[in-house]
Amino acid sequence: MRIIWISDTAPAGLTTDAEYFAGHRLASMRFRIGAPARALARLGVESAFVGLDTPAVLEHLAPGCVDAVVFSKLSTPRGPTYDAFTTAYLGTADHARAHGLAVVVDLVDNVFATERSDFFVELLARADAVTAGTEPLARICRQHARSPVHVVADPVEGDRRPPCFAPPGAGLLRRLGLARSAPPLRLLWFGGQYRNFLALAALFPALGDLAAERPLDLVAVMNRDDRLTRDLEALCDRAPGRITARFAEWSPAAMAGELERCHLVVLPADAHDEMRAVAGANRPARALWAGRAVVAHPLPGYDELRDAALLDADPVGAIRWALAHPAEVAQRIGLGQRIVAARYSPEAIGRRWLEVLESVAPSAPGGTASRS
Repeated sequence: MRIIWISDTAPAGLTTDAEYFAGHRLASMRFRIGAPARALARLGVESAFVGLDTPAVLEHLAPGCVDAVVFSKLSTPRGPTYDAFTTAYLGTADHARAHGLAVVVDLVDNVFATERSDFFVELLARADAVTAGTEPLARICRQHARSPVHVVADPVEGDRRPPCFAPPGAGLLRRLGLARSAPPLRLLWFGGQYRNFLALAALFPALGDLAAERPLDLVAVMNRDDRLTRDLEALCDRAPGRITARFAEWSPAAMAGELERCHLVVLPADAHDEMRAVAGANRPARALWAGRAVVAHPLPGYDELRDAALLDADPVGAIRWALAHPAEVAQRIGLGQRIVAARYSPEAIGRRWLEVLESVAPSAPGGTASRS
């Protein structure tokens, strides 16, 4: 089977280099294009990638050249080029269908809560299948789609590491009241956008209170944004000498190193944010896979990890609970790794993508595509 991935974040020209996407600074590019393409390649599926600014894009969409087209990571904002891009997307989908090719639309955000909703409704009307990153997002998509909507989660990144939760000042020391003079508890937050960081900033008062009980060291990993340094300095000012905090710019090596260094990953979220409410579990899955404990808000997309991560609307309270129950937390990490291996590994996600493609691509084994 041969497929073409179309994205406005793809480089100009046609390429077969999945590594461009697999190492991209945008997580959604890695999770929704790069990693699936690499996993599918191991299953015998050939992938090519093209941006809509490529003049010859339609030349590649013909029977014998490709079996299916996947629209993924469509992020063009409203502006001077918006109408041209959306017209090109819809025209490309129409061209593909007219030539007997399967059309798949992949969504990872609640685009129906944005000003671009009308365009995505039109695009879904042209799809033979829709893939959504989570079941909550899939339910929203089913309100607009005319074709089957499949849940395909984000694959986990990084290497599996042994479960470990042995922070200083936990367990007996905490019960004896000796945690206040223990070495710092090393916390890690990571994310892709400043708007996600704002949920962590909302915890600063509670983290200041926790620092009065025991020292804290917080690292925030994200793509560069000067606002983070300012905000982290404000956190340190809440408890001078009790909290240290720093920013680390995201890279694969930096992410792996900070996960290895930390005691616990904290991932708060704004449950009222319509975009975050459908978020996938890639961040808690990554932390568990690296052998680290996770405290996170109970987003619907995290539900499969409810017995592994500590999902609590009071993350700082959950940190206190974790420190009081280190043995149970270590067991939860091990359970989480088994869940991740079964449901979020690149191999599992590759097989899921293949199931979707085989259900619609006319030339695929068992393909059942139809044209209306």
